[in-house]
Amino acid sequence: MEDKILLRRIYILLAIGGLFVIFIRIVGLMMDNATYFAWWVANFFHTIGGFYAFIFTKAVFQYYKSRNKIVFPSGLEFFILIGGAIILGVFWEWYELILDRYELLVLGLPSVASYADNIGDLAFDALGALIAAIFYGRHLK
Repeated sequence: MEDKILLRRIYILLAIGGLFVIFIRIVGLMMDNATYFAWWVANFFHTIGGFYAFIFTKAVFQYYKSRNKIVFPSGLEFFILIGGAIILGVFWEWYELILDRYELLVLGLPSVASYADNIGDLAFDALGALIAAIFYGRHLK
């Protein structure tokens, strides 16, 4: 029974994440990406994305633990959860890079992405995951 509840939570988080990605894409299409304001908005979204990635990784991890009856020390668990959030951030950056190269090479649109931008975005993803870890450690444990 608990497995079904945890699995339902994962599906709900996937739906929320999908809606969040659609919302981000719409906001990105409406904004001029070359402005300083767009940079702040992107950093905010990456921080929120890191926070979400931590929560999503926590739900998957909790499902895995309950399904396989495994116990981890809490310090190791936080390391795994933050690492999982960073891995999700890396996947997102690959998506952004592929989308940018498609727009540049196929559509002929100017490119605003760079490898420095990707590293900065990953830093904000990690910051969001760290904020979620602190929040989880203090309020939800």
